[in-house]
Amino acid sequence: MNDKMMPATIGRRKYLKYLGLTAAGIAMGAALGYASRDVEDLHGSTSASCVTQKTTLTETITGTVTETTTDRENSSSLRAAGDQRGILVGAASFPEGFEDARYAHTLAREFNYLTPEDQMKWGPIDAHGYGSADSLVQFASEHQMKIKGHTLVWHESLPTWVNEQMSASELRNALEAHISTLVGRYRGRVLAWDVVNEAVDDKQGLRRTLFLEKLGEGYIAEAFQLAHKADPDALLIYNDYGAEGLNQKSDRVFSLVSKLVADGVPIHGVGLQMHISAGGYPRPEDVASNVRRLSALGLGAYISEMDVRIGDVPGSLPERLQLQRRVYHDVVAPCLKEKSFVALTFWGITDARSTTGAYPYLFDENYYPKPAYWGVLGALTE
Repeated sequence: MNDKMMPATIGRRKYLKYLGLTAAGIAMGAALGYASRDVEDLHGSTSASCVTQKTTLTETITGTVTETTTDRENSSSLRAAGDQRGILVGAASFPEGFEDARYAHTLAREFNYLTPEDQMKWGPIDAHGYGSADSLVQFASEHQMKIKGHTLVWHESLPTWVNEQMSASELRNALEAHISTLVGRYRGRVLAWDVVNEAVDDKQGLRRTLFLEKLGEGYIAEAFQLAHKADPDALLIYNDYGAEGLNQKSDRVFSLVSKLVADGVPIHGVGLQMHISAGGYPRPEDVASNVRRLSALGLGAYISEMDVRIGDVPGSLPERLQLQRRVYHDVVAPCLKEKSFVALTFWGITDARSTTGAYPYLFDENYYPKPAYWGVLGALTE
């Protein structure tokens, strides 16, 4: 039986039993010495990536299925748990992935919310048109998923012609045309937009970008106003990294959005990116406190790009996977208790897309749920 088709063709209970038998077979093979065979026999290559893949597959499945077939056999998907709780649970996605049945099926089954990786950024749109973005919006529509556009104003991924040679008026006109056209194209079909991305500097004030230098700090408010004009019903978000907990940068982000709210700018939420390492991450209680102070401004909070790296953490792979599970759970759980918390988005779904050896996502490279998956599901169902 083709394992790629397994989730779509048999019931969950039988599928989990299949995973258990698979894991048992892998473990038995290792005990009999099959794991010591040259990887070249299996993959035609002795590269380090192949060795890593074999080890990851064995250890991840064995560790995960033990729990899956006992404590979690009757558990729901992340999507169902999010729906039950009234939380959007999403993933960054790319349209080429839809050609892989495992990817498309996992995305549609587990998530009710989709964010494009690059396909709605200004540079890719200018270079390649709207085809990829249209595909993402269509996929979301076909699978009853909400979608968040990402991102309208960012100092990276710009068209080559958007540069220092432009006058302030030329840049302002170009920005207005970009936002009005993109947001207007998907009016009524995109729930929310990351309007401005990473505008706060890591050390002080606002980041020195082309937009700040040419247009002044008012460009941020202008961008939100343009997006609101193009789609008055869309939720508009400021998105940044390194401001998830309570620190000097999160204070600067709070100051920025406080001023926008006080000035009557149409802003509805703040995205906390949450690219973190299991070896060092914001204190969960600080993240929850940050969510509460944003709520006091009338703003929703979004974990917008979460991944938890374990490549730089000491210990065996099973130990690191269990640590990753704990971090995912412990960061997410207190946020879910806050009434103003709107959405939880992961910056990918499978370690097959990770090239750094950091194993940051909820599913391994063969789309088996890792311990991290159960950590998140546990947080959603508590």
